[in-house]
Amino acid sequence: MINVRHFFRNIIVPGAFRIPKAVSVNGSIDASISGRIDGNVRGDVKTTGKLVVSENASIRGHIYATDLVVHGKVFGDVYISNKAHISNKAFVKGDVNAMVLEIEEGAVVEGAIRKNVQVVQKAETLAETAEREPSSTPAAIAPDEEEQSTSWF
Repeated sequence: MINVRHFFRNIIVPGAFRIPKAVSVNGSIDASISGRIDGNVRGDVKTTGKLVVSENASIRGHIYATDLVVHGKVFGDVYISNKAHISNKAFVKGDVNAMVLEIEEGAVVEGAIRKNVQVVQKAETLAETAEREPSSTPAAIAPDEEEQSTSWF
């Protein structure tokens, strides 16, 4: 049976961008519309709308959005001005900053969780500074270091 709540959570409005599963992006994405990522992105993703990260997607960079739904992997900090939903199949290695946060049982979040919108504004300023200094991008992190899962036990 289809979960209607899950269905509506993943809807993207017409005119939204979509990065297919077979596409890899090396560089930042800056959009003024909502979007869905099914492929791989190495760089920051900024949108003033809703962002959906599918089960097959992988983002190695920071995310800035109004709303977020994560089913895939995110290696970087997340800054959401409204609501973030992290599904039971999601893996987030980085801090999550959002006004409202839903985390399903089984989701993995390796980082701090904060409820603070002001952090989003500071983070956007830091991201603009990072764009001027390319050596400080998350892509410079060794892939082995990013993908190693750590445990408290």
